[in-house]
Amino acid sequence: MSNCQKKFFGPLTLHQNNLKPTIFQNDESVECSCVLCEEKFTFPEREKQFLTHLFMEHRLVIADVNQIADFNEYLRYWRLRFKDNSLPFYCTTMLLDNKPDGTKSKDEKYYLLSDVLPEDKELRSNLQQTKLRKLLERHQFEREDKNFIRECLFCRYTSNTTRVHYLSHLYEKHNFHIAKPDNLIFIDDLINTLDSKLEKLQCIYCEGHFNDRSVLKEHMRKKGHKRINAENKEYDKYFLVNYIGDQDKKNVTNRNTNQNAYERDSNVDSDPEWSEWTEDNGPLITCLLCDHTETEYEYILTHMDTKHEFSFMDATNGLDFYQKVKIVNFIRRQIHLKQCLACDTKFDDSKNLEKHIKEKKHMTLSRDRWDQPEYYFPTYEDDLFLCFIQDDDESWWSGDERETENQNVMSDNISKEMALAVLDD
Repeated sequence: MSNCQKKFFGPLTLHQNNLKPTIFQNDESVECSCVLCEEKFTFPEREKQFLTHLFMEHRLVIADVNQIADFNEYLRYWRLRFKDNSLPFYCTTMLLDNKPDGTKSKDEKYYLLSDVLPEDKELRSNLQQTKLRKLLERHQFEREDKNFIRECLFCRYTSNTTRVHYLSHLYEKHNFHIAKPDNLIFIDDLINTLDSKLEKLQCIYCEGHFNDRSVLKEHMRKKGHKRINAENKEYDKYFLVNYIGDQDKKNVTNRNTNQNAYERDSNVDSDPEWSEWTEDNGPLITCLLCDHTETEYEYILTHMDTKHEFSFMDATNGLDFYQKVKIVNFIRRQIHLKQCLACDTKFDDSKNLEKHIKEKKHMTLSRDRWDQPEYYFPTYEDDLFLCFIQDDDESWWSGDERETENQNVMSDNISKEMALAVLDD
């Protein structure tokens, strides 16, 4: 595995339930050309290699790739546009002090393509609307089609009417409840997936394997496993809500699309935007060294100081905003990989890593390790800790602001608001 492959992974998430829904892509393999050269990549298998290629070879980063409804069409559009004008014309330009391979070099230019650009925002919106329209057409077909023929998963009954009727049979006769039909899409594929598991004598919920069908049947009955597992992300693509953005949710409420896909069917009468927003499950800040969370930044700093004997303020004293960002992303990466911050010793579980760091006093952060260009980009896309980082002088604007026609230049002295938008958007 090459060094650049080791450096890029993700996007990772700390708090899955607080994220925007991921836009699921087509599973079929498609060959696409790079937007800036003739190298070709097969999607979705080599999407990560493609994004690495953009950064290493062209210094281009595309923001929120997992939120683009049709990535292939998105790339086709920008490939044509980049023939008309160069990257600085469309992209936010970042001045960093490293080359892609980590070599020190002053004011190296990198480019961010994001919906900060109105043209890009409109493109993303149009792709989302086009995909949503096709999905709703499919959803309507599945609701109205009366020629659905399928044998029951659990008995010899064969349905020859609608998918709604078939799902009702599963629930009424076998107490097997997937979800309300209004919430589902690609029902045929979902039934095929469930059938495949049962044919392999595999429990639908826990996915344990059994010797014969009678033992499996008894297991599912006694354990209450005649349902799908809400934590199994394999099923997310069968829930319409996972394809819908915040604004689109409001446009399809007449179809009873419930935002709580992970609970699979809770009946919520209040506004989906706020129904789960309480003091107990609001935005959480996660400790850099363990999975402890707090709702206040000061409490997290105190926790790290007392529990891990690590003072973030002392460790970053005298560093600027971007250097602090690098340190956070470096620590996050090492902890995710279960590797020591100082010696790179790898552990099987987080507890042993935590114990090693504390006993060996390996909280020393060597600058040649964290001061690398890959750590400008968040390890976790929902890392709220990054939003509280400030320069020691607490100034939000400093240095000269340089503007050129159709070009935004973001250097180490430009506003933190733009930097946080890059990290968090």
